[in-house]
Amino acid sequence: MKKAFMFAGQGAQVVGMTKELQEHKKVQELFRVVNKICPEVVKIMLDGPQELLNQTLYTQPAMYIADLAYAYVEQEKTGTPDALLGFSVGEIPALTFADVCTVEDGIKIILKRAELMEEYTKRNEGCMIAVLGLSSAQVENLCDGENQQPANYNGAKQTVVACKKEAESSFIDKVKGAGGRAMKLKVSGMFHCKELLPESNAFATYLNQFALQPPKIPVYANLTGEQYGENIVETLSKQMLSAVRFTASIANMRQYGITEFIEVGPGKVLTGLVAKG
Repeated sequence: MKKAFMFAGQGAQVVGMTKELQEHKKVQELFRVVNKICPEVVKIMLDGPQELLNQTLYTQPAMYIADLAYAYVEQEKTGTPDALLGFSVGEIPALTFADVCTVEDGIKIILKRAELMEEYTKRNEGCMIAVLGLSSAQVENLCDGENQQPANYNGAKQTVVACKKEAESSFIDKVKGAGGRAMKLKVSGMFHCKELLPESNAFATYLNQFALQPPKIPVYANLTGEQYGENIVETLSKQMLSAVRFTASIANMRQYGITEFIEVGPGKVLTGLVAKG
């Protein structure tokens, strides 16, 4: 029986996450490394306040640390997984776990990504809206490609849309008119959309300084829904402005023989999405 680890994304963060894991040696080593690079993030992650932890600048590196900690502990309990998947920001700890980069380089990479996206949210007002009860094709037809863009393909009847602030009300009305339900997510802006092109390019430039290695464990890319190939920098940087193809990834992992999906990180959001299909 093959199993996969799924690394949680932004939105799952909670103050105090990983406190219960601190007796594990590999977690202790992880914290020794990250405390040298971003002690402020560690303090906010463990002690709060939640409002600060919810800021993109701190959320993304905190999730990187937490996801890796939970993955190391799960690996101790159940063994090394056969495949990996990270949801949005979770893709970087997944790649680190697969030895694409060191923990030190991974935290530097996630800090840069968080910095770029924090700057982006100050220039672009928008939100993320989960659309429930409609197919992805129906949601695509409701999006005009300018004010709204599909951002996360989470399930057969759940698609998240990146929406500009001025179009929020009209889009919610369109969803209701089509028989669906719209739920605004608690995030600081609109992500996985074409407005992030400058940040994506800057991220690619930054990534090129690292000696990234082929994954030692197959990692399924948000960008394609398929296993990472040789173009790690291109795949990871383009992920920022492209939809997360979670459903395609899960389908392809099942074809690969994965029958057990284990979420590593706080919460069970991804587990729920897999169960719903």
